[in-house]
Amino acid sequence: MDTDALIVHSRARFDHVTARRILKEKYQARLLFAHNGGMFRVTPELLAFIAYWPIDELYLEDLYGNPVEVDRSVFQIQAQQHFHQQMNAWHAEFAELNKKR
Repeated sequence: MDTDALIVHSRARFDHVTARRILKEKYQARLLFAHNGGMFRVTPELLAFIAYWPIDELYLEDLYGNPVEVDRSVFQIQAQQHFHQQMNAWHAEFAELNKKR
């Protein structure tokens, strides 16, 4: 390999890594979820906590440090749907990005 080929290869690799990072940041922002006046980031940990909490009425701390009253069953359904939708979209874009590589 000559120097020019190495430079092209390294730039392509750098561009791919940068595109993956930007894609991750994009979908981390899309995992934000508004509910009952609070803003939450839907994560697997939050979904697991909600799934195993035994009482339907609870208070969760939102991203801004405010306690927000939520109905567990309603919150769980909406959060799961939002998480599933965003992760599917992220996976589709990620797979498309890897095809271009």
